[in-house]
Amino acid sequence: MKWGLPVSIVVLLAGAGGGVVLAENFYRGPERSGSTKFQPTDEVVSVTSPGGVDYTRGAAGHPDQQAVMVLLDNHFRSINDRDYDLWKSTVVESKWDELPEAKWNQAYGTTEDLDMKVHRIDPGPDGSLLAMLTFKSHQSPEDAPPDMPYRCLEWNLVYPMVITDSGRSLRLDTSKLPNSALRAACQE
Repeated sequence: MKWGLPVSIVVLLAGAGGGVVLAENFYRGPERSGSTKFQPTDEVVSVTSPGGVDYTRGAAGHPDQQAVMVLLDNHFRSINDRDYDLWKSTVVESKWDELPEAKWNQAYGTTEDLDMKVHRIDPGPDGSLLAMLTFKSHQSPEDAPPDMPYRCLEWNLVYPMVITDSGRSLRLDTSKLPNSALRAACQE
């Protein structure tokens, strides 16, 4: 009986230590590498949309790919064609208040997006979807993000998409995943 308490303490400490190791491995954030670029595993383009957005095999195989394709085609077309009303149909209403037409034209007035590629489409919270994509934007340096005043930027980002209009359409809701964009000057 005199070894019962010390053995129990050793067993409890060993269990707690094992739990900490397990928790560290299970709950640890993603590994950070020196590169900020998204490293897709499925580079084969399977589908190119009418709007010029490429979809890898994995993204093209997602059951909601057609709805995502319509949304992203309209979104990029709205920016490239300077069509504010079309842009409004691709984003949640809170973005309209954030970027009224005059401010939107100032922000996107010289922007042209190209080389759009959707690498993955994953389920998100509350029935939403997450599209992981890359693209390039060309713009006047004064219209680029203030901390990256370059004519060409490479974007690696996640677009959250929510179901709106009584489940009939998808809209981009970038407030759902703030800071989900990585960007760098183009390597041309």
